[in-house]
Amino acid sequence: MAAIKQQLHCNAVLLLGHDLDRLTEAASIAAGHGLFVWFEPRQFDKDAEQTLAFLGSVARAAERLRARHPGVGMALGTELTLFMSGLVPGKDYIERGQALGRPESAGFQERLNAFLDRALETVRPLFRGRVTYSSGEWEEVDWRPFDVVGVNLYRNAENRAVYTQRLRALRRHGKPVVVTEFGCCTFTGAKDHGGNGFNAADWQHEPPVVKDGYVRDEREQADEIGDLLDLYAAERVHGAFVYNFIAPDSPYSPRRRHDLDIASFALAKTFPTGTRRGYAETGQWEPKRSFAAVARRFR
Repeated sequence: MAAIKQQLHCNAVLLLGHDLDRLTEAASIAAGHGLFVWFEPRQFDKDAEQTLAFLGSVARAAERLRARHPGVGMALGTELTLFMSGLVPGKDYIERGQALGRPESAGFQERLNAFLDRALETVRPLFRGRVTYSSGEWEEVDWRPFDVVGVNLYRNAENRAVYTQRLRALRRHGKPVVVTEFGCCTFTGAKDHGGNGFNAADWQHEPPVVKDGYVRDEREQADEIGDLLDLYAAERVHGAFVYNFIAPDSPYSPRRRHDLDIASFALAKTFPTGTRRGYAETGQWEPKRSFAAVARRFR
């Protein structure tokens, strides 16, 4: 958090997680560094009732922090059509992603907004700060009851030509627009893959390995993130959150096949567990070119 504030020159942080104690601890530390804190609860494959119960717990924790530190907001989750069960058919986010657009998914937009109404009814009495939702680009959210429009808006080869128009279209809701996720992985051609850049690794292999044909490229990551930040500034977007600061489960290796940082969106690289600089043992990390690109603009 000190690095995010002092080295990246950020004024806000979005904390995504499923462990209430860790979310609360991280939020308190971030607030102590003067950062605006957004809580973003995230669970995998839970149903509506379980998700609502967790949202209520997070809302209470967020309000306790807001009583001491006014700069606290809350998102009601992220891309729930994928990550929550019951809105789209499928046992996990992979199956639900494949089902989007098929006949069996008909009505998912209405189901999503009905759930978000329930989520707001759960959270509003418990939390009095600003509320948003980190929507997928395919989700058609009714933003009227929210304080901020939040969209995970990755740029890729398919949407590059219309990306700026889609960004501008978000203004029609008449509310502050925040890009709740954007970023780029760390290989040549990553800007064309956008939010799917993590597929450069075979995560089913034990241990995971980088697929053939992917070459480490910190410059492409830095250039794409910097270009997007310049665009957001020019379009007067209210805020934007780079995904993400650090990814210890995708450590760097000098051997290309084992360099999982290639398939990482992180601005900082870490080192494998069991090595002299292992993140788990030492907490060490190093800034990548993208770190410097963000710091220059936020400064």
